[in-house]
Amino acid sequence: MYLEEKIKNTILLKKNGIRLDKFIKYALFDKDGYYYTKKPIGKNRDFTTSPEISQAFGEIIGQYLFYFWKTKIKSEFNLIELGPGKGTLFSDIANSLEKYSSFFNNSKIFFIEINEELIKNQKKKIKNFKLNKVTWRNRINFQNKIPSIIYSNEFFDCFPVRQFVHKDFWFEKYININNDNNFCFKENMITNKKLLSYLNKYKNNDILEISFERNNYFEKICKYIHKNSGLFFTIDYGYFKKINNFTLQGIQNHKLSNILENVGEKDISSHVNFNDLINIAKKNKLKIEEFCTQKEFFTKFGILERKQYFKKKNNSKEFEDAIDRLIDENEMGNLFKCLVVSNL
Repeated sequence: MYLEEKIKNTILLKKNGIRLDKFIKYALFDKDGYYYTKKPIGKNRDFTTSPEISQAFGEIIGQYLFYFWKTKIKSEFNLIELGPGKGTLFSDIANSLEKYSSFFNNSKIFFIEINEELIKNQKKKIKNFKLNKVTWRNRINFQNKIPSIIYSNEFFDCFPVRQFVHKDFWFEKYININNDNNFCFKENMITNKKLLSYLNKYKNNDILEISFERNNYFEKICKYIHKNSGLFFTIDYGYFKKINNFTLQGIQNHKLSNILENVGEKDISSHVNFNDLINIAKKNKLKIEEFCTQKEFFTKFGILERKQYFKKKNNSKEFEDAIDRLIDENEMGNLFKCLVVSNL
């Protein structure tokens, strides 16, 4: 409750409430917020990510990253995972590349993580691997000059968003306090000329959901790769064409939950606008290596063959069901998108 009181005290100092993205930033990234204080991942937690569903997810990504390094880099490089969660994805990548010692021998490994409890999990997961020193940081050091392979899974969906509505004029969603002392939404008319100029490019849209923070973060990555060479690989749930409904959602105990209630106790995320990311990559003269659904990527790189192999070897329905969940169009197959950009 302390976090809620902190936000309410901030709102009381403002005439029109606080912007939605500021509210999300408090809820997720304040020192008392969700990502600093909770253990979010797992069957008995708030959500389950793809690496926790099947080891094949990380194994195929590992083979993809190794092939890129072997054919395009072939030298010392940074291997950077954004938001490693429980360390499962990295662990599966490392298992899949156990025979290819040159990959990790040439790597400087960095985990970008802010949650101390998750860092403990990550350290347990990787302690049995023969690796160069692994360094934990809360942000990327963009000063390093060697090539990089940067990858993430369900990382960009957590960036705060702003929501805009067009009704003859543009309005933006804010968070205020109602008469019952509860958080509520409020729409404020936009008068800032610079922001209006940007929004008017989209005046045919009734709604817009934009994460300027996400776009700025991705632009830094693109500039870094463009300057020092390498590859960026990400999988996240998102869209390419314009949306008809806002995508912001709260998740608690694997169920949708009101973002204005129990603040700091739940995950808050939104679908990634991959059109924005692709345009940023192109602006920075990066090549789009892959842009497709999760189903298309994993089917292209052998998940069905892996499923058949394990079916003959183990006849494990649990393994088959896990693969199906990753690529089924009604499960995660179409909802999640894969984007790979490089300058090599």
